Amino acid sequence: MEVLECKGSPENKYKEGPGISGFAVIIVGSVIEAHYRSYLDFISSSYLSASSVLIGVGVLIFVVGFFGCCGAIKENHCMIVTFAVLLCMIFVLQLGVGVASYILRTEVEDFLHTNMLSSMHNYNTSHPGVYKTWNVIQHEHACCGTDHYLDWQGTTFGESVNGVPDACCKENTLGCGSNMFKPDAELDNINQGGCFEKLKGDVEENITILGSVAIGIGFVQLIGVVFSCCLAKSLKRQYETV
Repeated sequence: MEVLECKGSPENKYKEGPGISGFAVIIVGSVIEAHYRSYLDFISSSYLSASSVLIGVGVLIFVVGFFGCCGAIKENHCMIVTFAVLLCMIFVLQLGVGVASYILRTEVEDFLHTNMLSSMHNYNTSHPGVYKTWNVIQHEHACCGTDHYLDWQGTTFGESVNGVPDACCKENTLGCGSNMFKPDAELDNINQGGCFEKLKGDVEENITILGSVAIGIGFVQLIGVVFSCCLAKSLKRQYETV
């Protein structure tokens, strides 16, 4: 973490950490972005933008942390002041990402449900993104449709096979989801519950993590600002006495 240790006198050494917080921010942002890249057809690009900004902030933290470390080692007043200013800017940026994440969290339910229902009508090989996304989510979350498997009944795909995608089956085999809307269909062979609730909970949890990390590490940057100002003040007094 970007923390400068103030020891009291101008002659004491000040140390700045190796940018652990920067690496933490990069890792969290990268994991969340990679996880939801496959769900892009359901999730607003705003979510990926937030994680991308967080990755950029992590890189910036690391670079600025190195800059501050050099200033502390050389005891350069100008570099330390610049470091403090840049750290303040990073704090504001991280705070913005955190607040934006929590705002987006409140909008998850409405747009996610709408996007999922509408995308079901584009489930075909002509729309490879939607086709792959639905197959992945239904397989990974053991679910079918948005609210339940009957959601497929009013879609072009559902009407063509009189059933659901094979990804809805508990044992995925070719054609296993066909004819599931017949009165004598073996419904025990498919997952009947919808995917919306499962995906919504997953998205909300990760958005919370994203916002918490951004705000939490942002306040750690404030500690770095305080100690860097302490160092700059001490160095200035040292120069004045020379």
